[in-house]
Amino acid sequence: MMKTLLLLLALVSVSYGFALGIGVPLGEKDVALPISSEEVKAFTRTLKNGQKQVWNLSGPNKGTWVDSKGKKVPSTNFVFKAPGTLIIKKLSNDDAGVYDYEPLKVIKEEKLPPGVHVDPHQQRIELSVIGKL
Repeated sequence: MMKTLLLLLALVSVSYGFALGIGVPLGEKDVALPISSEEVKAFTRTLKNGQKQVWNLSGPNKGTWVDSKGKKVPSTNFVFKAPGTLIIKKLSNDDAGVYDYEPLKVIKEEKLPPGVHVDPHQQRIELSVIGKL
């Protein structure tokens, strides 16, 4: 019994370091990615080819994916739903990747008593597209 409990605790601890993975059929409509339960400043994604992009909720690039070189990427297929859900209108192979977020409010770190540790809450989602290429 004790070994089972320790194994379960170890697996739960390891799982917090990885993204939640979901597989969705190619062409699926209105795919909701509930990335955060808190208010979001921007969404980020890392595509299968390693390219990183940011989708801002304010400023000059509001509602547009922007790559690491500052180039805008077509983004009309995405809709924001508060507080932290990104909706893909129609899923394509190009949408596969790891989705994450930047919080609107950054909480100042406080000094905790010795022996106390609080894990940061991060809800990354790894989106896989299932279907023909």
